[in-house]
Amino acid sequence: MALLNRLLQQRHNYYRALLVIEVLVLISLSSLQRAPRLVGVIYVMISGVAVLLDSPLLPGHRLQTAEVGSLSTRLRNKLQRVMVRRRLIAIAWVAAVVMEVLWQSVLTVSPNLAVLLCGPHLVLWLILLPYMLWSLMNALAEEPVFSGPVLMGAAGGYLLVGFAGGIVLNSLMVLEPAAFDLPQTSSRLAAGIAHAPTVLGAAFGCLTTLGSPVLRLDHLSVLIASVGIAVVGQLYIAILIAGVLGKPRQLTAVRKAAVRRSSAGRRQAIKRVSRSRR
Repeated sequence: MALLNRLLQQRHNYYRALLVIEVLVLISLSSLQRAPRLVGVIYVMISGVAVLLDSPLLPGHRLQTAEVGSLSTRLRNKLQRVMVRRRLIAIAWVAAVVMEVLWQSVLTVSPNLAVLLCGPHLVLWLILLPYMLWSLMNALAEEPVFSGPVLMGAAGGYLLVGFAGGIVLNSLMVLEPAAFDLPQTSSRLAAGIAHAPTVLGAAFGCLTTLGSPVLRLDHLSVLIASVGIAVVGQLYIAILIAGVLGKPRQLTAVRKAAVRRSSAGRRQAIKRVSRSRR
């Protein structure tokens, strides 16, 4: 039981840290326009929260064989699946960090070559962030009760959809700059770097279904991307509400089953006592 409580505390720390970092980024979004290169670092930081606070790669998060052996078979199998998920996220994060550094460097040196790297760059991030979101939703579904940390984790997952949308729109801006209504940058930075904070804000505009004036919706690729961001965000909310509303019913069913088992056990005990008296 102590092992499960420790793992639950680690997960709750992950919920809190993820939401705090995301909120701080959104608050400082206008300030990032003075240092647009930090947007790539922010993507790495947000995805790295799962590795730093919820990863078996850290010594403090490793499980001892004796601790795992004391669990039941069902819990041991579930724990093994969780650990596999955490390792996959860590591997995908390392690959995404390498690709982000390479893509940012190539954007500065040779923008034409960066266009060729947009595909692998986008694919890696769209593997990592949706998988993080899926793992987060599974973790929220396994929470025993609805509490403050669970609420923070749910909010962090919703904002994670917006950051994933920012990566999609940023890649589209490099591939199809005519699909965005953005001014020419006066700096030496490539448009994919200089306008990254504005595009990230546009992604959150799509997430909240308000839209953004920097997107030219007469371009099919941007239209599909903006609609996809809005649909995924609304679908996430719908699934989350269903899970939250369904949890009390599940707990009620479990309590009723426990009461029935307890009543059946008392009846059997009474019958045994009466037989022994005879």
